[in-house]
Amino acid sequence: MPQSDIKELRDHCVAIQNAMEATRQTRSDDVWVHSSYRVFMRKYNDLVDRVFGALQVSLPVGKYDLNKVPGFGDTVTLQQRAYFDDVYANVLILRSFIESHGALNEVEAENILNFLKANLRKAIHEPPQNEKDVQNAIEALLVGKGMQKGLDYDRETGRVKVAGKESVPDFHFRNEKMVLEVKISNKPGKLASIIDEINADIVAYSTGYERVWFLVYDMGFIRDEDEIVQGLQRSEHVKCVVVKH
Repeated sequence: MPQSDIKELRDHCVAIQNAMEATRQTRSDDVWVHSSYRVFMRKYNDLVDRVFGALQVSLPVGKYDLNKVPGFGDTVTLQQRAYFDDVYANVLILRSFIESHGALNEVEAENILNFLKANLRKAIHEPPQNEKDVQNAIEALLVGKGMQKGLDYDRETGRVKVAGKESVPDFHFRNEKMVLEVKISNKPGKLASIIDEINADIVAYSTGYERVWFLVYDMGFIRDEDEIVQGLQRSEHVKCVVVKH
């Protein structure tokens, strides 16, 4: 099935999810805030039919028999919330299933890395002094792309612990199950230590994430970037790009 069709199904899931979240936020003071549960049940049922028809595989969720679900006038607020929460949970499960079954996580992770590779140099106006300067430019690009911190990405969260040592990734993309580590090559002889750091990061983060991505910002000290990138990408779950200043 084309990736564009899978993405459309996922986007429908996101639309239902966002609508349910917006309903809660805009009507937070209304005791009947969850009274639209049947509307979302119908939307969800329609989506389940579309996903099943497109993927032709067993789904981890079922449909609601609306003939057996009481209407607004036959329920109290606690029942309405229970129905609403149940639909919301199933939408999240269905979204996760679509993303994993259609390999959308990998595609979108690649898109993020390619986007940063293409745009990072243009976003840095002064020579960066350290990794934090590069990280700040990356975050500005992510925000400019419409990504929200705490929802689409996090910074310096998602720690992992290996052999008693804790590691915290520079960026954590929860939906893509990916971490992004940023390195800067800004003086002679530093490349060897960068490679050692990357190798250690691969071991640490591979225990908790499906994808471990690296971005190395080079201030003119890396001669053969292809050799470095190919040497580090020992599996499809590890990728590295070099951005020249």
